Amino acid sequence: MQIDASLLAKTRAEEHEADVWGEFFIPPYFDKLGLSTATKSVYITGKRGCGKTMLLKYFDYHTAFSRRRDHIPVGEVDHVGIYWRVDTQFCSSLNHRGIDELEWSVVFESYFGLVIAVELLHAIDAIAQSKFEGFDSADLASLAFPNAADYLDDAPSSLDGLRRHLESLRRRFTTWVSNVKAMERPVLPPGRDFLLSLIANLQERPVLATLALFVYVDEVENLVPYQRQVLNAFLKHSQRPLIVSFTSKEHPSDNQTSGPESINATHDYRHIDLDKYLEASKPTTFFAEVFLGNVDIAAKRYDSPRLEMVRSQDRLVERQRSEYQKEVIGIMRKRFPETTDRQIAANAMQNATLREILMRRVTKALKDRSTKLTADDFMFDGAAPEALVTLPALLNRETLLPENVQAELKRYSTERMGMFESSWVHNNLFGSILELYRPFARECPLYSGFDTLATMANTNLRNFLILCYKTLEVADLRDEPDGPYSADTQCRAAYDASEQLIKEIRTFGRFGEQLRVFVLRLGSIFRALQASPAMSEPEQNQFTINSGGRPLEAEEHAFIGEALRFGILVEQQETKSKSGVGLDIVDYQLNPIYAPYFQISYRRKRKLEISVEQFHILILGNETDYRNLARGLARQLSDADALQLGLML
Repeated sequence: MQIDASLLAKTRAEEHEADVWGEFFIPPYFDKLGLSTATKSVYITGKRGCGKTMLLKYFDYHTAFSRRRDHIPVGEVDHVGIYWRVDTQFCSSLNHRGIDELEWSVVFESYFGLVIAVELLHAIDAIAQSKFEGFDSADLASLAFPNAADYLDDAPSSLDGLRRHLESLRRRFTTWVSNVKAMERPVLPPGRDFLLSLIANLQERPVLATLALFVYVDEVENLVPYQRQVLNAFLKHSQRPLIVSFTSKEHPSDNQTSGPESINATHDYRHIDLDKYLEASKPTTFFAEVFLGNVDIAAKRYDSPRLEMVRSQDRLVERQRSEYQKEVIGIMRKRFPETTDRQIAANAMQNATLREILMRRVTKALKDRSTKLTADDFMFDGAAPEALVTLPALLNRETLLPENVQAELKRYSTERMGMFESSWVHNNLFGSILELYRPFARECPLYSGFDTLATMANTNLRNFLILCYKTLEVADLRDEPDGPYSADTQCRAAYDASEQLIKEIRTFGRFGEQLRVFVLRLGSIFRALQASPAMSEPEQNQFTINSGGRPLEAEEHAFIGEALRFGILVEQQETKSKSGVGLDIVDYQLNPIYAPYFQISYRRKRKLEISVEQFHILILGNETDYRNLARGLARQLSDADALQLGLML
């Protein structure tokens, strides 16, 4: 199958053109959004990779009135969307510099209105160039905006002339911002009034009489506080024909407007949490649809039955049927096959290198226990592989006599009964496989299989696509272009994807590099705990802060907030009771997408309990303090293992 690999490299909505017609797949919760028929603002939240930017691009006029769209309903002008992503660098320059904040508020409101006015005129042009009936190029040429002259002297009344005039005014304003002390500020029209006056001129045309403008401000949390308050005022007073809505990674607490009022979710807007919508809609099938649909696009099968289905708003019910979902999941499981833990153990025992590693570890454990038994007494013909793999952990536990472990092994291998059957295999096999494959660094088969990829993605569409696309890249290099993809190929791709996403953390907001170091430190500690010979607490990949001599400080709270906002940590409420540090007891899981890099479990299992002071060292401590902390937490490790895991100076 020949595919355009460059198309599969686009895992972020920002990498797509403004017009995403044919590239947007209707999510299963689409009908619940009600954006096209909204009568008041919405506040859309969702973490990176949830699909909110692609959703907004779908509702933006570039897509709604795409030239690629064969039929555009008359009612489409009832919702003319404008997606505006905040230019944080420019907006941050609209602050201080000898100008009072109150004056900046007036300036920013006018600037916002100017930007949206230009986009509105572009949108009307797009409508005329599209297949929308009743408004064509001739109608466009005859449009007039007499109201504009009431705000700007010499403002042309034609659409093209007014657009050029406003774009020139924006350039002059930008120049003034760079030279506030050396230039006179250009006169800008008042934002809301100016936009409403332009809309009123447009509505004089019968075909545009119901036109309503919906502005979606993306990443509103990155604005300067006073700018947020200006836009909060826009949101509070939104109603057709001008409705301003927001998106951000989380629902912020800044509800103040530029006036005496505040905004609230009950009266002023509807909160849409895309993460919750996605989680409730069983995202695994949708993730599979997006991947398979993108593969069809990359292979230039633009009219495939699958694409026709996932692009259509009218076929959502059909996609919810269990037969259809089983078919989609079946295709993905065939392409990304999973090997069971027991089969991985059996395969490992057929590998001479892995078998030798296991023999050495069993021998060392028996030597440390001063028993007369040897590794050969355990590695007998017919010994169950899934039990053999767990032996190093069991034999290192002081509470278990080697002779009893041997007896249980024989019983399990012949009768499938005893401790191995009831708990030992279940509790220890996954962690034991991770430890067995540790010398292989990048290729542990536990990180393979469609369901595993979906679990590691943790309801994050972008992370899931990166895992899949990396698999295609590695498969192409290994001459496996069409699948099914081997476990070795999948797990190597999972490692590469995990490594890429860890490097990306440094770009995450004001704590970027600090967050990256934190992930490296925390992941290394979990890996060290995984390598503990007795493996008494296998699969630790989460922590809780439940002790200490003081409560968390403001900076530490802020750090946790950023880690949650960017999806580095996954929060799980454990109990409503208060802990000794003044917080509800909360478990924080390291995002499972990072598990392959550290060779730790991606499953939510056991947790590490740490103090406030230990957490402080994790996020702010120097390297010596961190290594001392890590060595203390992983105290059962030998010096050789600690050195290999980077925990010794």
